[in-house]
Amino acid sequence: MVLTGKFISAQEACRIGLVNEVVPMGDLAAAAERWAADILEFAPFSVQAAKQVIMRTIELPVAVAMSLVESFDAVRELRASEDYVEGPRAFAEKREPVWRGRQL
Repeated sequence: MVLTGKFISAQEACRIGLVNEVVPMGDLAAAAERWAADILEFAPFSVQAAKQVIMRTIELPVAVAMSLVESFDAVRELRASEDYVEGPRAFAEKREPVWRGRQL
């Protein structure tokens, strides 16, 4: 697409993983709310760290990006949070995690 300028259909974009879901315009708000609700199920520090890593490394080579990840504030906050312990603990105990969004 970048090299040819060709357009693809929304369905094709979904099939190749370029978009998450294709819905009729009338269902757009409900789909967006459903995706937002899914994101809210995850630990707040985890979501923040993921966003920060993506935004700061998207144009970097993978090796450089990987070397920088631990230096980002959101990643350090995640690692120092109760949620960082709660996620694996809940998984091991086969229960839903209870995210607190607090530091240890």
